[in-house]
Amino acid sequence: MGPNYRRIDTLRDLLSNYTDSEEKVLYIDRHIPNLIALAPQTDLVDTVAYRNGLIILQDKASCFPAYMLNPNLEEGPCLDACAAPGNKTTQLTAIIQNSNTLGKHGKIWACERDFSRSETLRRMVAIAGADQFVAIKAGQDFLGLDPTKSPWNQVAFLLLDPSCSGSGIVGRDNTEVVTLPRDESSTPTPSKKRKRKRNGTNVPAKSIDEQLSLSPQREQSKVATRLTALAAFQSKLLKHAFAFPRASKITYSTCSIHAEENELVVAEVMESMAAQRGQWRLLRRHEQIAEMRDWHIRGKADYFSQAMTGRSSNSKENADACLRCEKGTEDGTQGFFVAAFVKSTDANGAINACDETMNALVSFEAIDGNEETDYEEWEGLSET
Repeated sequence: MGPNYRRIDTLRDLLSNYTDSEEKVLYIDRHIPNLIALAPQTDLVDTVAYRNGLIILQDKASCFPAYMLNPNLEEGPCLDACAAPGNKTTQLTAIIQNSNTLGKHGKIWACERDFSRSETLRRMVAIAGADQFVAIKAGQDFLGLDPTKSPWNQVAFLLLDPSCSGSGIVGRDNTEVVTLPRDESSTPTPSKKRKRKRNGTNVPAKSIDEQLSLSPQREQSKVATRLTALAAFQSKLLKHAFAFPRASKITYSTCSIHAEENELVVAEVMESMAAQRGQWRLLRRHEQIAEMRDWHIRGKADYFSQAMTGRSSNSKENADACLRCEKGTEDGTQGFFVAAFVKSTDANGAINACDETMNALVSFEAIDGNEETDYEEWEGLSET
């Protein structure tokens, strides 16, 4: 059994509230600030620090997208496009506060199209003390946002962690739950789903039956069909993110081990008209924040070689720009994938505003006709 990762506001908070036991064993992570690993049997839900939102249960890999994005709100607001349950949203606020980059645009927009999950998001944000920085758009589908209209035309950073197969989740044969500190003013609704026995409010995850399963009982043709549908949906979200005219950086992540949702999605969108109009490219490894640059598992070049033939077809460079995490290794992470996109600049270092605006107009027109997707989205957790 691997370590249990916990994200904290400060080490001082943890050390003063962690436990009353004589033996206090923890590992301070070297890649993510304020992330610590504890022994697998450690349960913090009864601690004062956890109840006060100073400790947040979060897998190490799922901390990578927000840290890779590293937004500076002096440049413009940040948008978490698929925000529930809220771990990455609250991590974004911690990053911004710790770096003192709130600026005049000190706001993070958090969209969640499902109303029940929006309530989970609201509680998570409140418990973490981030509600003064986060504006939640409950019931808002990211694809329904018009990038050409205020306030979305001012967004500078986007975090995109869409629904995926969940194939990288450790212990995914069991129903996953998000455990929040108990709200004494409310009575939890009974659920027929299996729950972890903890002294907190367990929020059921999306049905595990809707996740992709590679068990012998499932036909491989169904697996391929499922991955194709997921990839099409994920690609559509990324192209929509490219349409935000003032956006300068986007992170894309999944808790999937499948190239169809990872390298192949990245390859497809990089050769799309949406990327070319907006002059989007991958954030190269040497440009990444030091801890992400030093991560030892990168993307798989073979998939880029198979899928890309155009202007951005340097397979080794593209793969090196992507991060992968593998479950069941000494890293103690779930299976995960992260890539970041930035805009190219012209010879004077200025972004081509004309192409940006055209990209936004064309992309939104493509989805502004009450278009219905034939993809039945999995409502499972994208972060653990």
